[in-house]
Parts: sequence; structure tokens; C-alpha cells
Amino acid sequence: LGLPAVLTWGCSWLPLLPKRNVELYIVVGDPLPLPKIEHPTKEDVHKWHEKYITALTKLHENHKEKAYGSSAAKTMKLEVW
Repeated sequence: LGLPAVLTWGCSWLPLLPKRNVELYIVVGDPLPLPKIEHPTKEDVHKWHEKYITALTKLHENHKEKAYGSSAAKTMKLEVW
């Protein structure tokens, strides 16, 4: 579908809506063109996963100061799990 997978957890009565009392920053980066590989090897998956994580980390680094403030942004690291 071409839509990014974003999961929010907010209100207890409707968890897909974000909480009202917090700021929510949504940042969309450049698309990462992926080749269609009929039978990908583990190396293919690793290669493209690394490219995705690199792009995600760059996006986080470029926008973390706005979300966390300048002092907190200095030590803030992206967690991917």
C-alpha cells in the first residue's frame, strides 16, 4: 500500500489515538527504494535491513533536537527493537 507502519499507544479507552497531554512529532523521510527479490538470501535481508536502519537513524538524528530539546538531544539514542 505504500504506507509506513506506525503504532501509537495512547488513550486507555481507544489505544490507537495518541494521548492529548503530550506532544507528538511525526517525521517522514525520503523513500528507500527496494528491489523486488524473488528469493532473498539472509545476506540480502541483512543488507537491506542495514540500509533501512541507517536511513531511520539519520532521520532521528536530524530531528531529535526539535522533539527532545537541545540538552536532551545530545544523549538521546534511537532504540530499534
